[in-house]
Amino acid sequence: MAIIGSYERHPDLGCEAVVFLDTESDACVQLQRDLPGGPRAGEHAITTGASAPVYGGVRQWRRVPGGAPSTPRQPRSKPDSVVGDAGSASGDRFEFALNRRATALFADEVISFEVVPVDGQTVDELAEHIDRILN
Repeated sequence: MAIIGSYERHPDLGCEAVVFLDTESDACVQLQRDLPGGPRAGEHAITTGASAPVYGGVRQWRRVPGGAPSTPRQPRSKPDSVVGDAGSASGDRFEFALNRRATALFADEVISFEVVPVDGQTVDELAEHIDRILN
């Protein structure tokens, strides 16, 4: 099943997020970061939307193009950095390797889902926002 994804910027709340929503179960995953100048602008967080954010919760990420075999990406030199790649296919799978605290929140070391962008956004744009938020 596909999960809808969107990028949201909330100057009134001082943050930006890439939000993934399962419309069947209303389950939510959010990757967040304070806007520049915010108290935690140098850190990303992952949350269910209703849970407290887990800062630094994503250890790595990758994008698997629709129909392509899953190939791991090497982490960058920064220990908690994440990695991704660009492409233009829709129906791509996003996979996130989580740290121990985020694993406890999501009950798994890796969360993975097929992404369908909404609101005129593209999978490429979502991947660019994820790269920026997580790095």
